[in-house]
Amino acid sequence: MSSPSFAITLEEHTAFPSLGTESVFYDDIWKVFPQTKEALEDHSTGRLADMDEGHISYQILSHVTGLSNYNPEGTRKANDEMAEAIKKNPSRLGGFAALPMAHPRAAAAELERTVNELGFFGAMIDSHLGDMTHYDHERFWPVFETAERLNVPIYIHPAIPPEFVQKGLYNGNYSPVIAQGLATGGWGWHQDVGIHVLKLYSAGLFARFPRLKIIIGHMGELLPIMIDRVDSIRFYEKSGLEPFRDVWDRNIWVTSSGIFSVRTLEMVLKITKKDRILYSIDTPFSKSIEGWKYLQKLAEESSLSKEELDMFAFGNAKKLFKLDLELKQF
Repeated sequence: MSSPSFAITLEEHTAFPSLGTESVFYDDIWKVFPQTKEALEDHSTGRLADMDEGHISYQILSHVTGLSNYNPEGTRKANDEMAEAIKKNPSRLGGFAALPMAHPRAAAAELERTVNELGFFGAMIDSHLGDMTHYDHERFWPVFETAERLNVPIYIHPAIPPEFVQKGLYNGNYSPVIAQGLATGGWGWHQDVGIHVLKLYSAGLFARFPRLKIIIGHMGELLPIMIDRVDSIRFYEKSGLEPFRDVWDRNIWVTSSGIFSVRTLEMVLKITKKDRILYSIDTPFSKSIEGWKYLQKLAEESSLSKEELDMFAFGNAKKLFKLDLELKQF
């Protein structure tokens, strides 16, 4: 079976001057991922070359995590900077807004502004504030109400773990580098987004906003393997909530970001509707060429038909974001 002729990706990070990347966390990240800072700040030549190498026709940019929550002014300026970068290559690039989630009313207003005035496709938000606050409290819900009304998705992305979480859960009898890996991409990031989605469900967010669209990355942030468990335990029996499986089927989209595994995708496919799974790279922490090799491997080894592989690579994203443009083919 032939590989897809083109692809769309949507967990693809950038950095702009008004938010920058200045933090202890990112200083450590550059040690593990050399050249990443330069790649984050490249919104044109190098990025487009990387996309071409990976047969990516269109990419939705997002601001790097952990910098916007407490900075409404900087977030607004950085969103404007992203919009200017997109204007230079509108046939190849789109955008997700960053939002100052510690200021929910301002965040909701910024979501509305960026969608209506800048043409953004929604927002990518951190999975928690600096003190590990999730968004199950109703004070945060104006953001979700706005997203539902505008009919755009909110992408919940893992956030930087604060020092007390790093020390309490992830440091141990191993090197600091391994501890950081456990706290982030090796485990902690994914369980944090997973529990966050369950907390939103438990608080009744999806009952309040039944048309809300939520995207989560990394093959579902550990949730696919737990859905049947969640729906079978007694704690939810008298809650009046619909089964979590129904929320998963109706409100949740999943991307493959950074996980180029055939068997993991096959597991997710057993739990998730085929039109709810979206291809992504996790630029620049993963390379687009890795994703292209993954699509080729899926064509050879997965259970997906040619039509289903095309849905995964670009069709589901075109439908979700109502993309009506001529896509570059390779």
